[in-house]
Amino acid sequence: MYNDFYGSFSSIVLGWLFWWIALLFFQRLANRYPKNTWRKDIILTFFQSIFVIILLPTIAYFIRPD
Repeated sequence: MYNDFYGSFSSIVLGWLFWWIALLFFQRLANRYPKNTWRKDIILTFFQSIFVIILLPTIAYFIRPD
């Protein structure tokens, strides 16, 4: 399922990197308060990007008309 959706391992890594950077940007943009550290935001967006990479093909599998 994941290989059909992404095509190759490098596509997965590039997609994950894109989502990590995009989510980190929006996380830092929304939370500029001093109490939110870079370390917390990096770890949080790391796990969010992994979740997105896993969730997108799963949703596409169930929505895909056959």
